[in-house]
Amino acid sequence: MVQLLYGNRQQFRFRHQDINILGNTDARLPVRNSVYRLNSSSPIHFYVEPEIDDWQSKQRYCYEARTPSVNRLRELPGHFNIEIPVNSPELKEGWNSINIEIEDRKGEFEALEAEFHWDSCPISLPLKLNDLSQYNHIQEIGQVVNGGFCFDPEKNIIRSRTPVADDSLFLLGSYHGSQEATYEVKFRDNGRGVVFRGISDFFAGHEEQSPELGIKPGYSTAGLATIHNKGEARAWISMGDCLMDKDWTWVVKTEYPAYVDIEPYVTYCVRHQVIIADGINCCRYRIWKKGDTEPDKWLCEEHNAHLDKNLPRITKAAFGLFQYGGLPTEWANITVRALHIDVKSLDLRNKRNSVMRKYASQIVGINRQVRKKIIKKIK
Repeated sequence: MVQLLYGNRQQFRFRHQDINILGNTDARLPVRNSVYRLNSSSPIHFYVEPEIDDWQSKQRYCYEARTPSVNRLRELPGHFNIEIPVNSPELKEGWNSINIEIEDRKGEFEALEAEFHWDSCPISLPLKLNDLSQYNHIQEIGQVVNGGFCFDPEKNIIRSRTPVADDSLFLLGSYHGSQEATYEVKFRDNGRGVVFRGISDFFAGHEEQSPELGIKPGYSTAGLATIHNKGEARAWISMGDCLMDKDWTWVVKTEYPAYVDIEPYVTYCVRHQVIIADGINCCRYRIWKKGDTEPDKWLCEEHNAHLDKNLPRITKAAFGLFQYGGLPTEWANITVRALHIDVKSLDLRNKRNSVMRKYASQIVGINRQVRKKIIKKIK
């Protein structure tokens, strides 16, 4: 039996390069074949996560994943995430039909017919989601890329679903340049399997592995803000993270994390910015308890100005909510607006070196001469 996470009648609006239709099958794994047909067109292969057997358990993909979907469908056998490119010639405005067929390992077939409504008009900025009572379905608010999300119109919150999947992502905006998002967030206790409590992302898209898998495992972001379960705060910028054997991919992250003491069931405020200009991507954010004064300094700042100029850069991104494992997080009072900042005013090189010098000067128990050499090298 094939089931879709959000039912057989869905709706999508342009938020990134793919339409994501999530579902699962109870077919005997691994499947022999899995295809979808969009508006009765030719069949297109999609990936169904297998059960991990002894042979696969010896394989190692990025981040110790055991299947090539890496973080997309990790430890979710029978699940799938159909990605329909928004530039597909078969995709049309309004209602579209999709036929899903799966042949299991014994040659038995399962099929499902569904439909979805497509609106190619981007969502303009500013985007304000301060009142969720006007919505009836989660897909009216945004697009679930990975994992699962729901909302509570009475409490005016968006919530990740249990179990929280790896790389859970819910896009609210469309592609834009430099942006700022502000919102409130509330966390629960760490819970089993938590890695990052979240918190938000300016998502650029998923990239395909070669040969094609039927799912894109490569993660591209103009600025991902995360807080580890141990309180380590980092900013990430990446092009094709989780891909293998590619010479154009890159990942920039906060090497020396800031630390923040997150208390469960306490409401926090977040300001998260990305600056995209002159071939440079910057990400910065801060978080503070609701009711306290907003800090003057950023908790984390990161950029890719030091990368080889021949490597690809990110030119647009869509704001979304992010979580990696653990117990559900709640977001509320979200606003996204365009940001106008001169990237030259950020003094990126000096700032990066000063952060590294500060870290080196605070290392405890390191030989004084070694510390001097580190500081001299990064000046």
